[in-house]
Amino acid sequence: MKKKSLRSLTMLCLIAGSTVIFSCKNEEKKEDVPVPMQNEMHQPEEEQVVEAYEGEELQAEFREEIIAKIYNSYVEIKNAFVNSDAATASREAANLAEIATDKEKIAVIAKAIAAADDVNKQREEFSKLTAAMEPILDNALESGAIYKQYCPMAFEGKGDYWYSNSKDIFNPYFGDKMLKCGRIETTIQ
Repeated sequence: MKKKSLRSLTMLCLIAGSTVIFSCKNEEKKEDVPVPMQNEMHQPEEEQVVEAYEGEELQAEFREEIIAKIYNSYVEIKNAFVNSDAATASREAANLAEIATDKEKIAVIAKAIAAADDVNKQREEFSKLTAAMEPILDNALESGAIYKQYCPMAFEGKGDYWYSNSKDIFNPYFGDKMLKCGRIETTIQ
């Protein structure tokens, strides 16, 4: 009789344990399912926002016309990276290299972006371009603002910066993968 009770108790524990394990696994699957759906639901909205962003005009005025041209070209390259468009980034970088003849470091980096075919290699060069833009943009504005933005996840968590005309975040390092990842680090006025 004791053996039968012990067997029944063991079987009951196994059944209860199996039920709990399978219930938890099903619950985990339920949590995983909405994540892709949420991304798919927001995808068209993000594409519309990117289009509106590309049409945004510079509100800042520069003291020197050449700096304005260099910055506008920089923004066109950034916009190409937001769209993960290597061909447009190459074309705009070649344009920047022609404009920035007096700014050798910027011209060299722009040529490297133009020469690269892979958007990820181009983004690495864009990081260098952003760093080279900083001393040029310092005290360059007559009026308006430029936003220095930061993504902590760029380059495998090392983080990196870019400049923008807008307070809105459009991440050039991840494009549509993480379009809104980032924050405004400083405002240049």
